[in-house]
Amino acid sequence: MSDTKSGYKNVNGLNMYYEIHGRGEPLVLLHGQFTTTGMFDPILPELADRRQVVLIEQQGHGHTADIDRPLSFAQMSRDTAELLNQLQIAEADVFGYSAGGTVALQLAKSNPRLIRKLALASTVYSMDGYYPSIVEGLKHASAEAFPSQMKHEYERVAPHPENWSKLIAKGAEMANNVNKQDFLEPEQLQSITVPVLLVIGDNDIIRPDYAREMAKLLHTKLVVVTGDHASYISTQPQSLLGHLNKFFELSVNQ
Repeated sequence: MSDTKSGYKNVNGLNMYYEIHGRGEPLVLLHGQFTTTGMFDPILPELADRRQVVLIEQQGHGHTADIDRPLSFAQMSRDTAELLNQLQIAEADVFGYSAGGTVALQLAKSNPRLIRKLALASTVYSMDGYYPSIVEGLKHASAEAFPSQMKHEYERVAPHPENWSKLIAKGAEMANNVNKQDFLEPEQLQSITVPVLLVIGDNDIIRPDYAREMAKLLHTKLVVVTGDHASYISTQPQSLLGHLNKFFELSVNQ
């Protein structure tokens, strides 16, 4: 992976971190909640062989320091759109994982011309997409409840590594004070006209019936890969990569 660069842009009060890998048509990767761009390491080399891959870290995540502002998917979408504008990316394919997919849906709603193709993995457009136990876990999240590798990855790159527990607390606050602007209504999903790939794991934290209905609303079919919420990227990514390559390579050849 040559042609790699990283940096920061001043975005809506954030010192927002990004990385660019490879060459070609831009493909934006949006990470999950409480993770960093490092979560994409298992799939990045193959994607960057074919595309210019743009990695972004949201408010309080990874290299991007938090500011005195609640966490919000709608705001993350605005931040993402502004960063891409500053990078002079007017149109891109987008792959959003988990909370990153929820941010990507916000982008599709607010900036439809920005997205050419949209891949969503383990994504919800409302809180009831999760099993009830997961919702409760998000509302009462504590730093100790998450895998140690997530904390270690945060501490490895964060400008304030001591703030891991504060990030978790802000995520719990967001889950307890759901803002309608952070999610989409079913009719808003139906109005998304770009091609969509929707993926979940066969042992995911997303309710399968919800995911199937979401696929119908997005005019696509649900793809189920082997793994839990994280493992189909972290330890067994080949199936996901196959679907991503097939889906996004079509746009390259059009």
